[in-house]
Amino acid sequence: MPRVSAPILLILVALIVVGGYVALTYPQVVATIPVSFKFGAESKTIEFDVSPFQDKFNVDISVISGNSLWGAKLVSGNVTVWSHAASQGSQTSYQSGWLATPPGHYTFTFGTIGFGSLEGTVTLHTKGGLW
Repeated sequence: MPRVSAPILLILVALIVVGGYVALTYPQVVATIPVSFKFGAESKTIEFDVSPFQDKFNVDISVISGNSLWGAKLVSGNVTVWSHAASQGSQTSYQSGWLATPPGHYTFTFGTIGFGSLEGTVTLHTKGGLW
């Protein structure tokens, strides 16, 4: 059986550690939520956990059709971490930017405010590390 030299073994271990870190911190889609609200104030809620390796959160909202005010918020326990509201007429897409989020359990709610209809997609992402 051939011997593996110490420098090659060190390089292999370093590659495995770096590869594992990259895999754990790479941006991930937490959820894609299709929304179709027909009339009045409606909402959809999703709960998820953020791992210790994922320390940033992003929301992408794409409104396909409708005419309504909408609102979205991210809550951890009783604390609102992030919220945003807009009119479909003035804003058909929205991206929150990356928000610092400590590991834990989160609740995300998206809904219409008042009367009107709305159809679209909400995508939630997390990432960590150097990304």
